[in-house]
Amino acid sequence: MVGHEGRYVIAVLEEAANRSGLWDFGDMGFTEPLRLFTESARRSGSLNSVGRDVLHKVVIRHLRNRLSLQAFVQAHPEIRVAPVNRPVFITGLPRTGTTLLHNLMALDPANRVLRFWEALRPFPPGSGTEGRDEAALVAEAEVWLERLYALTPYFRTIHASTATGPEECDALFQNAFASQHFDDMFRADDYSAWLAEASLAEEYTFYRGQLRVLQLQALQLHAGEGGDRRWVLKSPSNLGYLAALFETFPDATVVVCHRDPDEAVASYASLVMNVRQPYSDDVQAEVVGAHALRRCRAAMGRALAVRDEVGEEQFVDVSYRALVDDPVAVLRGLYKRVGSPLGKAVEALMRAWLADNPRHRHGAHRYGLSQFGLSSAEVAEALAPYHDRFQAELASR
Repeated sequence: MVGHEGRYVIAVLEEAANRSGLWDFGDMGFTEPLRLFTESARRSGSLNSVGRDVLHKVVIRHLRNRLSLQAFVQAHPEIRVAPVNRPVFITGLPRTGTTLLHNLMALDPANRVLRFWEALRPFPPGSGTEGRDEAALVAEAEVWLERLYALTPYFRTIHASTATGPEECDALFQNAFASQHFDDMFRADDYSAWLAEASLAEEYTFYRGQLRVLQLQALQLHAGEGGDRRWVLKSPSNLGYLAALFETFPDATVVVCHRDPDEAVASYASLVMNVRQPYSDDVQAEVVGAHALRRCRAAMGRALAVRDEVGEEQFVDVSYRALVDDPVAVLRGLYKRVGSPLGKAVEALMRAWLADNPRHRHGAHRYGLSQFGLSSAEVAEALAPYHDRFQAELASR
């Protein structure tokens, strides 16, 4: 007999298929994470009416993305073997400067980043059933962002995005229902526990497939130009899955950003608190603080184990303090490590962007551990191996 959540999964699969006119989801392994996510969010998330509505819309949107991706790959089977060469992944604990670093590297025409409008719909404009062009999709993304900021006004201060700017590649894992963003957006205890232990090997294979589709998109949209650019991808969520990442992308370079754990954990807890509040009338600061510290400890523990196994050759470490104090100097060093010196023209673009986007442009983000029932002693204990290994990079001054 199919239980309630099993019936819900069947119902949303049918709804997405009916709305898109497509029926082939490809590999159906995603249905178990989908079931676990929705069941867990409904059980432990204390969802209000907005939360229940948004949860359902999120599920349908990502199911429709899967359908369109599968249809596109079926029509272009050559995508399945297209190489994704020498990608760079920017990661670290949440709130450690990954966004600033990604924004600066996105200015380099030699780099290929995931744009926000692409993250919402990661397959070529005009494909699928909608047939909208790039301009229409960018406009749609702008509306989407404004709705998000209307729902969570302080989020623009914490994490500002633009429709055409770079976006976290965790968005692609959302199409596999294996996303740390979902874990932050809703309290979903069982789903969170699964994510902390999962390898995500199959999900990284699906993720690579989406990058291949986007590479073909670049060739189609820009008359063959730029399809072979190096991917520069960013998400703190990759930190906990480096084993699967290297298995999928053996020639990857991983850039790890480091910040004083007290600051990083408190800032991350503040982000989660603000993201969850519209969807639940029972968001408790202490629960959020425990979630933030638990996720940081689990992800960093797994990352350190992988570094011990694979060695340091494919890693580059970046200090948050150094990045904030002199971003261009940090980028020069990073570019040297990845084998392509920073050119003067790109450096000028970076300096211009920094001048136009000063720190706290959208207001100061204020937070502290005590707001979330945490202490420095708890953070130090949870992240002791990390602190011992990267003391210099973690220095706040």
